[in-house]
Amino acid sequence: MPLEEYKISVVVPVYNSEKYLERCVDSLLSQTHPNMEIILVDDGSTDSSGKICDRYAGENAGIKVFHKENGGSSSARNLGIRNATGDYVGFCDSDDYTEPDMYELLLKAATENGNADIVQIQTCYHSESGELLKGPSDDSGKVTFIPSEEDFRLLMLHVGDASFCTKIIRRDFLKKYAFSEGRLNEDFELVIRMIQDTKGVYKVGKAGYHIVLSDYSNTRGTFKTEFYDAMIQNSDMAYELALTKYPSAVTEAERFRLFQRLDYMLHIPVEKMKDNAVCNGIIRFLKEHRKEIDSNPFLSAKEKRNLKILAAAPYLSKRTHRLIMKIKKPGKTRVYEGAVMPEGEGKND
Repeated sequence: MPLEEYKISVVVPVYNSEKYLERCVDSLLSQTHPNMEIILVDDGSTDSSGKICDRYAGENAGIKVFHKENGGSSSARNLGIRNATGDYVGFCDSDDYTEPDMYELLLKAATENGNADIVQIQTCYHSESGELLKGPSDDSGKVTFIPSEEDFRLLMLHVGDASFCTKIIRRDFLKKYAFSEGRLNEDFELVIRMIQDTKGVYKVGKAGYHIVLSDYSNTRGTFKTEFYDAMIQNSDMAYELALTKYPSAVTEAERFRLFQRLDYMLHIPVEKMKDNAVCNGIIRFLKEHRKEIDSNPFLSAKEKRNLKILAAAPYLSKRTHRLIMKIKKPGKTRVYEGAVMPEGEGKND
């Protein structure tokens, strides 16, 4: 059927985002694709977000609003999926925004490739003030196919796209799945589950989705126990999947397990390390896998060095690093300098 007859549903979980919500919704209303359904799920907001949603719905027939008790972004997304009527479904975080032609480009790529299951576009990262922090990794304008095994390998190297906000997914395919409620790092978990059931994803080489990192410097320095615990669990799940289904990517998956543990150890405050079962398990893991640390070709020399130091003297190295950072930047107590912003990452939900 003609492109304009395909409907796209975009699910937007909304929680206390009055500061950004209008920019987000306006960007969706400005889409060049004419057949859009916008589903705003107010997840128990305590600010004016719910009223803003209702105002937009009253002014635009293509907007649906659902109000629910707070249950997290996964439960809000699942509610949106259940009520979506589009041929394809996308997602947008309420503090982010989209390019006007994002969904038209995604849909065109999907329909020109046999109504593909999953199509994704490129991301830009911005500070809260609007400064561009990282542009698209591919700005060629071309549509390319990534086989599922290669997509898995790229995710293991932190250059893949684990975000659902950059994608449209065929609704008949998506309805077989649900986001895990009550846990974080859920995007990665569900992406890993999905790519096993499809031949691969199509990638549009153009910037379409804009992620806004509020208070950028501290976002990556904040330690959320639930997020980082889930991150370790997901890395182990990915490694087991590599052993059973993607054997050509085992070394990359091994690197992923080690890197995620490095990320955990760099972020966890010293005061949260004592009697922490996950942390102690990571330290034992690093000590037991020194050979793999040394031999993995996908770890940098700096990453290998940090992993071995943290395994040998975790408390001392953490305290020393924090002291150095206080001297370098008085008033700053971040554990980790810098930010890893591969495609589809950057914000901890």
